Amino acid sequence: MTTPLPSDRTDRRDVPYAFRYRLPEEFVTVEDPATVEGWADALTELMPGTDALERAQSAENMRRNLPMFLERDDTLVDIAMCLGAERVRNEDKLSYGLLVTSVRPSEHGERLLAAEGIYRAKERLFFAGEPNVEELDFALGKGSRGRQDMLLATKLPSGPGVMSASLRTVELRTAESVAENSAMQKIPMAVLQLIVPAPRDYCAYVTIATPSVYLLDSYSERLAHIGRTFVFDTPTAVMEANGHRTAQAAVGAPHGDGA
Repeated sequence: MTTPLPSDRTDRRDVPYAFRYRLPEEFVTVEDPATVEGWADALTELMPGTDALERAQSAENMRRNLPMFLERDDTLVDIAMCLGAERVRNEDKLSYGLLVTSVRPSEHGERLLAAEGIYRAKERLFFAGEPNVEELDFALGKGSRGRQDMLLATKLPSGPGVMSASLRTVELRTAESVAENSAMQKIPMAVLQLIVPAPRDYCAYVTIATPSVYLLDSYSERLAHIGRTFVFDTPTAVMEANGHRTAQAAVGAPHGDGA
């Protein structure tokens, strides 16, 4: 028996979408995120030598915690993850990231105004009452940085967007806490997000969550890679599947390739 994901609900509006992007090569797509088997298959590709029971337990934890990264009106498009080791100050550190792509309905008109509205809403959420906010000014983005949050209004090849990165402590329910009816485990988490208003009717959300907070710059570059390769398609340029236009997430070159 599987628990439906938020995208399976019948009380939310389905959103037609048409876009494509390239995932950094270290990400593996979860083809069937509604089942433990789907997550286990992705973990097998990432960690072929690990114990099958451990993979199954990890897969169940990942599937159970996925809804915390989705909002009520989300239509789920893609889920992918990466798992391995990266060099940090001459030491190998665990690198784990979960990527969720979704779309949400929007009645915005002009895309630049939509991006401005999203930016201002996040700005109030992140920095209201914070005394020391640093202004950021880059070639392709301007924004602000506080103690736990960074926010940028960006210029992408596909149009205006909003990128953010936040450090938080979150509670995750593990198989052990469920079995023992104990409190959820608290862990530090970096959550990075790219929001891109579509030409009409919806916004695309690409969210990366990682407990590898010491690799924040690395995951920021991965998200920037996706932004550089993100393209909206015309409805005739994509396949029709179950009444939804299908996004194509093609595996691309490693992050930092300059794409």
